[in-house]
Amino acid sequence: MELLEEVLKEGLLWAALGRPLEVMPFLRGKLLGNGYSEGAKKELEYLLDDLERFYKRVACCGRIEEKHMKAIKSFRKDIVSILAFEGRA
Repeated sequence: MELLEEVLKEGLLWAALGRPLEVMPFLRGKLLGNGYSEGAKKELEYLLDDLERFYKRVACCGRIEEKHMKAIKSFRKDIVSILAFEGRA
């Protein structure tokens, strides 16, 4: 799951550079295409939609702040929690 945090951080960097959706196709493909239950997929989709909105807000700022790093850790925790519940983390 360390890779997940790195991808989320990379998305934050891209967002600050004005390209907030750069990592979203990769994240959606990896997280939604792995045979998880419909319930888990629905939760992940909601979380990824929220992450996408977050990256867009960061793009408006044009810089990364400490609060953004804290938010990324929270997104990671939420994603890992959903995957752990599925027994595949």
